Amino acid sequence: MRVLVMGGTRFVGVAAVEALLEQGHQVTVFHRGSRRPRWSAPVGEVLGDRTVRDDLMPLAALDIDAVLDLSAYTRAQTALLLDVLPAVPHVVHASTINVYRPSPLLPWPEDTPYGPHPLWGRYAVEKIGCEQELRSARPAPLRTVAVRMPLVLGPRNFIPREEFVLNRLLDGATILLPGDGQAVHQYIHLTHAADALARAVTTTTTPGFTAYNVASPRCITSLEGFVQICAEVAGVPATVRTVGGGPTGLDRPVFDQRDCVFPFTNENTVADLGAAREAGLLSPFLDLREMVDGALRALRDEPERRRWERTAAERLAMDRTSVGTP
Repeated sequence: MRVLVMGGTRFVGVAAVEALLEQGHQVTVFHRGSRRPRWSAPVGEVLGDRTVRDDLMPLAALDIDAVLDLSAYTRAQTALLLDVLPAVPHVVHASTINVYRPSPLLPWPEDTPYGPHPLWGRYAVEKIGCEQELRSARPAPLRTVAVRMPLVLGPRNFIPREEFVLNRLLDGATILLPGDGQAVHQYIHLTHAADALARAVTTTTTPGFTAYNVASPRCITSLEGFVQICAEVAGVPATVRTVGGGPTGLDRPVFDQRDCVFPFTNENTVADLGAAREAGLLSPFLDLREMVDGALRALRDEPERRRWERTAAERLAMDRTSVGTP
């Protein structure tokens, strides 16, 4: 197939393009030109800003069978792309389980009502908007798939997750946990996310809009459990301290991953994977310890990533709880 990938030059995107190439597809990547990954086979490139119509117009001349959209973060971005490419037979949208209205009944199936999830602010609102635009603009027989994923793990993530925890553990610093640190989260490894997105391009053939929850099988643990696994892999003791403050640790209504007490919220977030399993979108089991080990090895290979400092949120949480923590 001839596949257009929107984004695709960092983290999951790089791996997703590689997965498409390994499946034998012809791939063209639309990106801004700030990064040039090395892939295993030739890849076509169109450079531009997806928020600028004139930059998108060259895509209308491409002969493509499918679009894999990895960089749609607002409804307007989705709408503009669909206006330029109104009749592509198949579109796969990289989405998130944070489009759901939180429910105490776990796990959440795909028919869980839309939120927005309050903790994820405008991000959740806009990702819902992306899906709603796809639903309204692409009726059957056009095929549209939303792959809803939880927190993505993997080495060299541009959002420090394992790295956030590992750096503190390796330097003997106390890990602060929001709330009681016992909420459970579901995760997906970088390679599992990439493979699922690539498979969704070719193996999902239902007309209209279809959503699938996709995560790494049996990859669920609490915040404290995640810290303990990181400590086990790193071979160091873990010192943790709960700071209360609700799901964010500071009673903030919206989680800010750039300034957080801990990289995950203390709120249960688990999706049902039954539909994705039946559709063949799930990867074989990979132990969470192996995922963390890969991140640890990458961290040790790049000394510059070992430099860190407490976030403003951590310092505030320590001040609020009178914790004299290094």
